[in-house]
Amino acid sequence: MKTVLELNDKFLSKLVNYYKPYQEKPNTPHIKYLFKTDEFTINVYHSNKVLFQGEFAEEEYVKWTKVLDIKPDLPKAINQTAYMNEYYKKNVIGSDEVGTGDYFGPVVVTAALVGPKDYPFLSTYHIQDSKNIKDEMILKIAPHLMKTIKHHTLVLNNKKYNQLVNEGYNMNKIKAYLHNHAIKKLRAKNVEYDTIIVDQFCSRQNYDKYLIDQESIKQITLIEKAESIHQSVAVAAIIARYTFLKEMDRLSEEINITLPKGASASVDAIGKLIYLKHGKDIFDDIAKVNFKTSKKIWD
Repeated sequence: MKTVLELNDKFLSKLVNYYKPYQEKPNTPHIKYLFKTDEFTINVYHSNKVLFQGEFAEEEYVKWTKVLDIKPDLPKAINQTAYMNEYYKKNVIGSDEVGTGDYFGPVVVTAALVGPKDYPFLSTYHIQDSKNIKDEMILKIAPHLMKTIKHHTLVLNNKKYNQLVNEGYNMNKIKAYLHNHAIKKLRAKNVEYDTIIVDQFCSRQNYDKYLIDQESIKQITLIEKAESIHQSVAVAAIIARYTFLKEMDRLSEEINITLPKGASASVDAIGKLIYLKHGKDIFDDIAKVNFKTSKKIWD
């Protein structure tokens, strides 16, 4: 995010004094002042133009538009456009999963309840498809969402995942089971909702077939790319991703090796290192051993 303001000397002086604790020496003669934190960077040019950059740049920018009493010049947030559909005025339970494509780490599913009363709060975080949000930002915003939005999260650890696979479960059956259970747990909290949306990963026929031996919730809608349809699914995905990242940190700390995400050459390399150091049995506790990655590591 980049935002720009042009200040007169009076307001520029206020800004410089305000950010004085974060002042650094500019690395180019074109910049008059430089202020830097982990969350944002502010460049003040000799023309008195002020450039706000970074993850929280927009918040700082808006703060100064209020001081100047001017209207912020911001792009429309995704929740104000893409989410204006038939579900917009409804209280929706949305469910999404994370970790199904990652060799290391658990499968995490979150169901979250979002309705019109939550939109003002969510607008401050510009909630959108979690795949477009960096993990660093997810780690910052998810705790705020978890405190405010009603949700339920399930973590299927690797040992249990591998056990289910050995019992004949495929990934889609595992996901169906977790979504159904997470939604049931959220509903048990006596929440009021109008509809349920699950990010689609299989046909409705197969979804019902996977849950034929379960007490399943039938009143659901499976929608592809559901994160862009309703914020409940987007929030669920962010919370699930946050939980997954925390679990990856925990596993990494346990074996004293940073576990990479996904399934790639770097995953293969770290896997071989773990295999040489700890042997084969440890993978049952940290990885999805039915992935083809296991064969690459162990052969």
